[in-house]
Amino acid sequence: SKEHFINCLKSATERGILVVASTQCHKGFVMMGHYATGTALERAGVVSSNDMTLEAISCKIAYLMGRGDLTNDEIADLMCISIRGEVTHTDALP
Repeated sequence: SKEHFINCLKSATERGILVVASTQCHKGFVMMGHYATGTALERAGVVSSNDMTLEAISCKIAYLMGRGDLTNDEIADLMCISIRGEVTHTDALP
């Protein structure tokens, strides 16, 4: 069930696992907190990837975790900040 899945994600984030939500839409972005599912993901500690591609998400997480000097909270904060044009600033999203 959806509730069980959300609980699994919450359990993962509580154990220090970084969980990132992405979209499969070609034109779109993750809207955490705007709809019931996004709100549930947000409450579970899931991080939004905004409009990044899966490739950009993978590379960004690998880079940020590979630095070795950032906490998961710091990485989560940096996910919505463009380092090399991989993500649209949240103020520019519709």
